[in-house]
Amino acid sequence: MIDNNYVATYFPNIVVDDATNSRKVMVPASVAALAALSYNDRVAFPWFAPAGFNRASLSFVAITQVRINQPERDRLTEVKINPIVKFPREGFVIMAQNTLQQAKSALSSINVKRMILEVKRTVVEIGNHTIFDQITSQTRSELVKQYTAVLSSVQAQAGIEVFKIICDDTNNTQADIEALQMNVQIRLVPTRAVEFIAIDFVISNSGVQFA
Repeated sequence: MIDNNYVATYFPNIVVDDATNSRKVMVPASVAALAALSYNDRVAFPWFAPAGFNRASLSFVAITQVRINQPERDRLTEVKINPIVKFPREGFVIMAQNTLQQAKSALSSINVKRMILEVKRTVVEIGNHTIFDQITSQTRSELVKQYTAVLSSVQAQAGIEVFKIICDDTNNTQADIEALQMNVQIRLVPTRAVEFIAIDFVISNSGVQFA
């Protein structure tokens, strides 16, 4: 069993049009996943879920290798496999966004993992431009300022709920300075995606007034 939040798997294989050879060909389900990721990033941000009707509707899919019913879809989701499902009048849609991390956490979701990867990439780029600067409180403050701008942007775009950056005397000791090292700790709470909606219908008698 794979236990890794850098990995996601999809099922089943899909059939698409090969315009070059004027025929239909069967390709791996990962082709659908890549298409959904690409479309997601065109219309939203990496920290949005590449799943559901808004960002993972697969209009180019003619048919799937097998047809998945509701119980099968639930079982696939339980074992971290993202199903490609056919809906009447809606076509084929990816209906989950699980990574292969076995323990339940925020990193079980593709959108959260991609947000972390995007933030890490930007943070590292900024950090690389700070290397060989003087180890002073001003350098620390400037680095925190730049990181705050990055995380505030992601927060404004619904990728992070709250965050805190620590780079001061509490996590940088004299021993760190002697080792020519500066420590930064970034704490954040990712914004999660809705995966289930529970709706209760309450039938009331006539004459009832709603506040």
